[in-house]
Amino acid sequence: MSALSLIRKTLAGGGEHLGDLIWWSLAEARVERDTLVQIWRDAGLPADLLPEAPSSEKAFKAAVREAQVGQPGRLLRLAKDTSEELVFGVVREDRAGDGSLAYTQEARVALDRGRDIVVTDVPAHDLVVDIDRRFKVLRGTHVPDDVRRTLVRTLGSFAAVTLRPHGGVYWTPAPFAAQVRRMQDAVQRIGQSSVCVLPVHRSVEAEQTLGDVARGSIEDELAALRSEIEGFVALPPERMSTLERRLDAFEALRSRARLYRDVLRVEVDTLDQQLDQLTSTVGRLIEDRAAA
Repeated sequence: MSALSLIRKTLAGGGEHLGDLIWWSLAEARVERDTLVQIWRDAGLPADLLPEAPSSEKAFKAAVREAQVGQPGRLLRLAKDTSEELVFGVVREDRAGDGSLAYTQEARVALDRGRDIVVTDVPAHDLVVDIDRRFKVLRGTHVPDDVRRTLVRTLGSFAAVTLRPHGGVYWTPAPFAAQVRRMQDAVQRIGQSSVCVLPVHRSVEAEQTLGDVARGSIEDELAALRSEIEGFVALPPERMSTLERRLDAFEALRSRARLYRDVLRVEVDTLDQQLDQLTSTVGRLIEDRAAA
């Protein structure tokens, strides 16, 4: 029996389903935009969780970063960034042996923002050719970091809490079990990626541990919102929409707390009272802004 199977068997020995532990490995996770959209659509997942389509600037910068790898004697240095073009210089670095360095620019490679193409003064230069090739691929391709951010955003929409300070392992409440498995199926269609979903059933230990984590997550988010609103009181934001989005955040936090209470019997002391106070404060700021 594998280690994962043994853990799954152990955790399945409790009562009702509390939710799922989730972690993943992204391998060969580059995926064309159209393919990712189709995978997501087939899984029945919301399109607004997908990353923005790759931009020319993002693709060009990624191509430059990738081309730099394995080039210890040659450097790609940002030379110009304007609304018309983004320019990098291909620079050779020579060490004289006496502690001095000499630099020679071999080529200029740029993104023409108006035409969305790569232009250069030395078309045959090997690094320039490599950058242009990578750019043409990346212009319509999502990189693994895009997939990772989409995963995290999707888990957030499932009221997930992270079980480690820097992420990597998450728990989602049982009401999202079906969506979690659709997400698992979608991600596992990207390259050689895998998503582990481990059901957790009710036991005293599971309920207490997950309850503490969920309560801590709510309290941390509440503290961050309170600090932000205190800053708004001292210096109100220019846009009304900034304040209105905080009202949405309050209601989302209230809904998450109620979900955790229903699943894990978690109570966050005076949460509703604190959210009501913050809502009232933001309401007054909105009224003041409208009257100004």
